[in-house]
Amino acid sequence: MLEIHLSFLTLRSLTLMLLQLGVSQQVIAINGKFPGPTMNVTTNDNVVVNVRNKLDEELLLHWSGVQQKRSTWQDGLPGTNCPIPSKWNWTYQFQVKDQIGSFFYFPSLHFQRASGGFGGITINNREEIPIPFDLPYDDITIMIGDWYTRNHTSLRSTLLAGKDLGKPDGVLINGKGPYRYNDTIVPDGIDYETITVHPGKTYRIRVSNVGISTSLNFRIQNHNLLLAEAEGSYTVQQNYTSLDIHVGQSYSFWYPWIRMQVLITTLWQVPDL
Repeated sequence: MLEIHLSFLTLRSLTLMLLQLGVSQQVIAINGKFPGPTMNVTTNDNVVVNVRNKLDEELLLHWSGVQQKRSTWQDGLPGTNCPIPSKWNWTYQFQVKDQIGSFFYFPSLHFQRASGGFGGITINNREEIPIPFDLPYDDITIMIGDWYTRNHTSLRSTLLAGKDLGKPDGVLINGKGPYRYNDTIVPDGIDYETITVHPGKTYRIRVSNVGISTSLNFRIQNHNLLLAEAEGSYTVQQNYTSLDIHVGQSYSFWYPWIRMQVLITTLWQVPDL
Protein backbone atom coordinates (compact mmCIF):
# COMPACT_ATOMS: atom_id res chain seq x y z
CA MET A 1 0.00 0.00 0.00
CA LEU A 2 1.32 3.43 -0.95
CA GLU A 3 1.40 5.97 1.86
CA ILE A 4 1.93 9.67 1.22
CA HIS A 5 2.75 11.78 4.25
CA LEU A 6 2.36 15.55 4.03
CA SER A 7 3.59 18.25 6.40
CA PHE A 8 1.94 21.65 5.93
CA LEU A 9 3.49 24.79 7.41
CA THR A 10 2.94 28.51 7.03
CA LEU A 11 5.83 30.89 7.73
CA ARG A 12 5.15 34.63 7.90
CA SER A 13 8.19 36.88 7.81
CA LEU A 14 7.91 40.33 9.36
CA THR A 15 9.98 42.83 11.29
CA LEU A 16 9.75 43.45 15.03
CA MET A 17 11.46 45.93 17.33
CA LEU A 18 13.26 44.02 20.10
CA LEU A 19 15.82 44.87 22.75
CA GLN A 20 18.95 42.95 21.71
CA LEU A 21 22.08 43.19 23.87
CA GLY A 22 20.57 46.25 25.50
CA VAL A 23 19.92 48.02 22.17
CA SER A 24 16.50 48.48 20.59
CA GLN A 25 16.70 47.27 16.99
CA GLN A 26 14.64 45.83 14.18
CA VAL A 27 14.83 42.04 13.72
CA ILE A 28 13.26 39.64 11.23
CA ALA A 29 10.75 37.40 12.98
CA ILE A 30 8.97 34.32 11.65
CA ASN A 31 5.36 33.90 12.78
CA GLY A 32 6.02 36.61 15.34
CA LYS A 33 8.92 34.72 16.92
CA PHE A 34 12.67 35.33 17.06
CA PRO A 35 14.18 32.85 16.36
CA GLY A 36 11.41 31.40 14.23
CA PRO A 37 9.50 28.22 15.10
CA THR A 38 11.16 24.84 14.64
CA MET A 39 9.91 22.87 11.64
CA ASN A 40 9.22 19.36 12.92
CA VAL A 41 8.83 16.76 10.16
CA THR A 42 9.49 13.06 9.57
CA THR A 43 11.82 11.50 7.03
CA ASN A 44 10.22 10.96 3.61
CA ASP A 45 7.50 13.52 4.38
CA ASN A 46 6.39 15.76 1.54
CA VAL A 47 6.82 19.21 3.04
CA VAL A 48 4.62 22.11 1.91
CA VAL A 49 5.70 25.50 3.27
CA ASN A 50 3.74 28.64 2.43
CA VAL A 51 5.94 31.71 2.95
CA ARG A 52 4.24 35.09 3.29
CA ASN A 53 6.74 37.88 2.79
CA LYS A 54 5.66 40.86 4.87
CA LEU A 55 9.07 42.53 4.68
CA ASP A 56 9.67 45.70 2.70
CA GLU A 57 12.13 43.86 0.44
CA GLU A 58 12.27 40.58 -1.45
CA LEU A 59 12.93 37.32 0.40
CA LEU A 60 14.09 33.73 -0.05
CA LEU A 61 14.24 31.05 2.65
CA HIS A 62 16.94 28.39 2.40
CA TRP A 63 16.71 24.98 4.10
CA SER A 64 20.34 24.53 5.13
CA GLY A 65 21.54 20.94 4.90
CA VAL A 66 18.28 19.55 3.53
CA GLN A 67 18.98 17.60 0.35
CA GLN A 68 16.80 18.71 -2.53
CA LYS A 69 16.58 15.50 -4.54
CA ARG A 70 14.94 16.31 -7.87
CA SER A 71 13.72 19.59 -6.40
CA THR A 72 16.71 21.94 -6.61
CA TRP A 73 14.39 24.80 -7.59
CA GLN A 74 12.93 24.63 -4.05
CA ASP A 75 16.28 25.25 -2.32
CA GLY A 76 15.65 28.93 -1.65
CA LEU A 77 18.97 30.27 -2.91
CA PRO A 78 19.65 32.95 -5.53
CA GLY A 79 19.89 31.23 -8.89
CA THR A 80 17.63 28.34 -7.91
CA ASN A 81 14.57 30.40 -6.97
CA CYS A 82 13.24 33.77 -8.02
CA PRO A 83 12.98 36.07 -5.00
CA ILE A 84 9.59 36.40 -3.31
CA PRO A 85 8.55 40.06 -3.81
CA SER A 86 7.49 42.16 -0.85
CA LYS A 87 3.89 41.42 0.26
CA TRP A 88 3.74 38.29 -1.93
CA ASN A 89 3.36 34.59 -1.06
CA TRP A 90 5.29 31.60 -2.33
CA THR A 91 4.79 27.90 -1.55
CA TYR A 92 7.82 25.62 -1.29
CA GLN A 93 7.24 21.91 -1.91
CA PHE A 94 9.95 19.32 -1.34
CA GLN A 95 10.49 15.89 0.18
CA VAL A 96 12.86 15.29 3.09
CA LYS A 97 14.06 12.10 1.46
CA ASP A 98 16.16 9.60 3.45
CA GLN A 99 17.35 12.19 5.97
CA ILE A 100 17.17 12.18 9.76
CA GLY A 101 18.70 14.87 11.91
CA SER A 102 19.17 18.52 12.82
CA PHE A 103 19.14 21.43 10.35
CA PHE A 104 17.97 25.04 10.15
CA TYR A 105 16.43 27.55 7.75
CA PHE A 106 17.45 31.16 7.12
CA PRO A 107 16.88 34.04 4.66
CA SER A 108 19.46 33.93 1.87
CA LEU A 109 19.10 37.41 0.30
CA HIS A 110 20.45 40.88 1.11
CA PHE A 111 22.35 39.77 4.24
CA GLN A 112 18.96 39.43 6.00
CA ARG A 113 20.32 36.56 8.07
CA ALA A 114 22.20 39.17 10.13
CA SER A 115 18.80 40.40 11.35
CA GLY A 116 17.27 36.99 12.06
CA GLY A 117 14.67 35.09 10.07
CA PHE A 118 16.18 31.74 11.08
CA GLY A 119 14.79 28.71 12.90
CA GLY A 120 15.44 25.03 13.47
CA ILE A 121 14.49 22.04 11.33
CA THR A 122 14.10 18.64 12.98
CA ILE A 123 13.70 15.60 10.71
CA ASN A 124 12.56 12.65 12.81
CA ASN A 125 12.90 8.97 11.98
CA ARG A 126 9.91 6.81 11.16
CA GLU A 127 8.98 4.30 13.84
CA GLU A 128 10.05 1.36 11.66
CA ILE A 129 13.53 2.84 11.13
CA PRO A 130 15.97 1.94 13.94
CA ILE A 131 18.37 4.52 15.36
CA PRO A 132 21.66 3.72 17.16
CA PHE A 133 20.58 5.07 20.57
CA ASP A 134 17.60 5.15 22.89
CA LEU A 135 14.91 7.73 22.35
CA PRO A 136 15.38 10.80 24.55
CA TYR A 137 12.83 12.12 26.99
CA ASP A 138 12.62 15.34 24.98
CA ASP A 139 14.34 17.47 22.33
CA ILE A 140 15.90 20.88 22.99
CA THR A 141 16.72 23.13 20.01
CA ILE A 142 19.33 25.85 20.54
CA MET A 143 20.25 28.54 18.00
CA ILE A 144 23.61 30.22 18.70
CA GLY A 145 25.32 32.93 16.70
CA ASP A 146 27.25 36.18 16.69
CA TRP A 147 25.20 39.38 16.65
CA TYR A 148 25.57 43.00 15.63
CA THR A 149 23.35 45.73 17.06
CA ARG A 150 23.09 47.27 13.59
CA ASN A 151 20.48 45.81 11.25
CA HIS A 152 21.27 43.91 8.07
CA THR A 153 20.74 46.97 5.84
CA SER A 154 23.45 48.91 7.65
CA LEU A 155 25.80 45.91 7.73
CA ARG A 156 25.26 45.26 4.01
CA SER A 157 26.09 48.88 3.20
CA THR A 158 29.33 48.55 5.16
CA LEU A 159 30.36 45.47 3.17
CA LEU A 160 29.39 47.04 -0.17
CA ALA A 161 31.62 49.99 0.71
CA GLY A 162 34.54 47.57 1.01
CA LYS A 163 34.81 47.93 4.78
CA ASP A 164 35.14 45.30 7.49
CA LEU A 165 32.24 44.69 9.86
CA GLY A 166 34.53 44.58 12.87
CA LYS A 167 33.93 42.46 15.93
CA PRO A 168 30.36 41.40 16.65
CA ASP A 169 28.67 43.13 19.56
CA GLY A 170 27.95 39.86 21.29
CA VAL A 171 26.53 36.35 21.00
CA LEU A 172 22.87 35.34 21.14
CA ILE A 173 21.47 32.04 22.36
CA ASN A 174 17.91 31.47 21.13
CA GLY A 175 17.70 35.18 20.43
CA LYS A 176 18.76 36.23 23.93
CA GLY A 177 21.92 37.72 25.37
CA PRO A 178 24.36 36.69 28.10
CA TYR A 179 23.64 35.87 31.72
CA ARG A 180 24.83 38.67 33.99
CA TYR A 181 27.74 36.73 35.45
CA ASN A 182 29.62 39.99 36.11
CA ASP A 183 27.83 43.18 37.14
CA THR A 184 30.64 45.34 35.79
CA ILE A 185 31.04 43.74 32.35
CA VAL A 186 27.45 42.79 31.50
CA PRO A 187 24.86 45.61 31.52
CA ASP A 188 21.67 45.26 33.50
CA GLY A 189 18.34 44.50 31.84
CA ILE A 190 19.53 41.95 29.24
CA ASP A 191 17.24 38.94 28.86
CA TYR A 192 19.02 35.57 28.86
CA GLU A 193 18.02 32.00 28.01
CA THR A 194 17.18 29.41 30.67
CA ILE A 195 16.25 25.79 30.01
CA THR A 196 14.57 23.76 32.75
CA VAL A 197 14.93 19.97 32.63
CA HIS A 198 13.71 17.07 34.75
CA PRO A 199 16.18 15.18 36.98
CA GLY A 200 17.17 11.73 35.78
CA LYS A 201 15.96 12.27 32.21
CA THR A 202 17.99 12.17 28.99
CA TYR A 203 17.63 14.96 26.44
CA ARG A 204 18.70 15.40 22.85
CA ILE A 205 20.17 18.88 22.42
CA ARG A 206 20.23 20.16 18.84
CA VAL A 207 22.62 23.09 18.36
CA SER A 208 23.02 25.19 15.19
CA ASN A 209 25.40 28.11 14.61
CA VAL A 210 23.20 30.58 12.73
CA GLY A 211 25.67 33.48 12.90
CA ILE A 212 27.39 35.19 10.00
CA SER A 213 31.12 34.96 10.70
CA THR A 214 32.13 33.59 14.11
CA SER A 215 32.85 30.01 15.20
CA LEU A 216 31.59 29.37 18.72
CA ASN A 217 32.59 26.90 21.43
CA PHE A 218 29.53 25.23 22.96
CA ARG A 219 29.58 23.70 26.43
CA ILE A 220 27.44 23.11 29.49
CA GLN A 221 29.61 23.69 32.52
CA ASN A 222 30.43 20.59 34.60
CA HIS A 223 28.61 18.27 32.19
CA ASN A 224 29.63 15.98 29.34
CA LEU A 225 27.93 16.02 25.95
CA LEU A 226 27.65 12.78 23.98
CA LEU A 227 27.94 13.69 20.28
CA ALA A 228 25.46 11.60 18.29
CA GLU A 229 24.73 13.31 14.97
CA ALA A 230 26.02 15.99 12.63
CA GLU A 231 23.60 17.38 10.03
CA GLY A 232 21.84 14.10 9.41
CA SER A 233 24.84 11.77 9.74
CA TYR A 234 25.28 9.64 12.83
CA THR A 235 28.74 9.93 14.35
CA VAL A 236 30.96 7.70 16.43
CA GLN A 237 29.50 8.39 19.84
CA GLN A 238 32.04 10.22 21.95
CA ASN A 239 31.84 12.42 25.03
CA TYR A 240 32.97 16.04 24.85
CA THR A 241 33.23 18.73 27.48
CA SER A 242 32.93 21.31 24.69
CA LEU A 243 32.81 21.44 20.89
CA ASP A 244 33.58 24.15 18.34
CA ILE A 245 30.57 24.77 16.09
CA HIS A 246 31.33 26.73 12.95
CA VAL A 247 28.90 28.97 11.07
CA GLY A 248 26.27 26.89 9.30
CA GLN A 249 26.95 23.69 11.24
CA SER A 250 24.39 21.71 13.26
CA TYR A 251 25.07 18.99 15.82
CA SER A 252 22.99 17.02 18.26
CA PHE A 253 24.14 15.73 21.63
CA TRP A 254 22.78 13.24 24.12
CA TYR A 255 22.67 14.89 27.50
CA PRO A 256 21.95 12.24 30.17
CA TRP A 257 21.51 12.17 33.95
CA ILE A 258 20.61 15.79 34.41
CA ARG A 259 20.17 16.70 38.07
CA MET A 260 19.89 20.46 37.93
CA GLN A 261 18.40 23.46 36.19
CA VAL A 262 20.54 24.27 33.18
CA LEU A 263 21.49 27.90 32.61
CA ILE A 264 22.76 28.40 29.06
CA THR A 265 25.15 31.34 29.14
CA THR A 266 27.66 33.12 26.99
CA LEU A 267 30.44 35.52 27.84
CA TRP A 268 29.93 39.20 27.05
CA GLN A 269 31.96 40.72 24.24
CA VAL A 270 34.24 43.29 25.87
CA PRO A 271 34.87 46.12 23.37
CA ASP A 272 38.39 47.30 22.62
CA LEU A 273 39.31 50.50 24.41
